[in-house]
Amino acid sequence: MALALPNDVLQAIRAQGAAEYPHECCGLLLGVYEGHHKRVVDLWPVENEWTADIALTEIEDAHSLRDRFYIPPKAYLRADRAARGRDLEIIGCYHSHPDDRAQLSERDRIGASGVGGGPSFSFVVVSVMDSVPGELTSSLLSADGSAWEPEPLDIKEI
Repeated sequence: MALALPNDVLQAIRAQGAAEYPHECCGLLLGVYEGHHKRVVDLWPVENEWTADIALTEIEDAHSLRDRFYIPPKAYLRADRAARGRDLEIIGCYHSHPDDRAQLSERDRIGASGVGGGPSFSFVVVSVMDSVPGELTSSLLSADGSAWEPEPLDIKEI
């Protein structure tokens, strides 16, 4: 499966990552499934609501908004309602990695396991080094949830 991402959406993700640096930014991708492709139509930016109380690992209190993000269920519900009103679906999510590479982590995999969305749900990450956005990648969670699989990105000029 490939993810078609309009250039303006790509730039919006990069801008949000820079604006929220040194914290991780996050949000949802609204779009449509078209056979073996997904097409992003719009973003649904979400405030990063991570706290140490959201214990997905045993050492959450050793971390901060700089290396953790959390999209609460109410944000998914609001985005889903808005998407359906436009004949769209939530087809993925995105977040930034401040001062790190654009590769999803083991912690990201653990968090993704609880998201649902199935093996076609895209997980996009953008690297933001010293407040400057850089590489952006997309991945899919394997069917058994044990590993990340790279997802081809098709950047569209619109």
